[in-house]
Amino acid sequence: MPDMSFSAAVGGSFKAYAALPPRLPAPGLVLLQEVYGVNRFMRRIAEYWAGQGFVAVCPDVYWRLQPGIVLDPETPGHREQALETGKRLDVDLAVRDLCGLVEQLRAAGECSGRVAPAGFCLGGKLAYLVGTRGTADCSVSYYGVGIEAHLDEAAKLGKPLLMHIGESDPWTPEAVRARLRDALGANPLVTMHLYPDTGHAFAREGAATDVPAMRELANLRTRAFLEANLR
Repeated sequence: MPDMSFSAAVGGSFKAYAALPPRLPAPGLVLLQEVYGVNRFMRRIAEYWAGQGFVAVCPDVYWRLQPGIVLDPETPGHREQALETGKRLDVDLAVRDLCGLVEQLRAAGECSGRVAPAGFCLGGKLAYLVGTRGTADCSVSYYGVGIEAHLDEAAKLGKPLLMHIGESDPWTPEAVRARLRDALGANPLVTMHLYPDTGHAFAREGAATDVPAMRELANLRTRAFLEANLR
């Protein structure tokens, strides 16, 4: 289907890749990009979740920097460009945009009225922040990077959060995981799964980093979590 358009928190609008399930209305799933933008891997993830029965939208988080930035982790030079682009993102403004998107998707005719963000890498951090600052019904973070810098907001988490972290992920070493456990581990709303001998981006289907067994396990857990909180 064509991209969907959403009004921004402050001026303008932005687009999101959209994939619809066979039956509507259905719960909404806001898929939040890695530092590489809405690339072939994110579109594949959106199609997967549409096939699981969700209205899957993947917004262009970078639109304020430049609409349509698409980079590929398997293209030489793109990783460095992606990391630099991610550093330029105004995270607070992006989260405001995403919180507004949740409300707009909730009211859309295709949606049943219940919505969750599910983010990857950079998007995993954004999903956590949408969960602490917005009205989403639950949130999912796949190998979120940088959440430890926002743990002062942990007490504001009022809806369920599911986290997937690879034990061999260099972006979330044991020191970072300890901080996450200290801040979030006692919260009954938080479920944190660790994946042994698993690195970063293990759920990037079809990529060199893909770990099919761990990806499938994480997606199975996510499906059960979303069914419990969005249906």
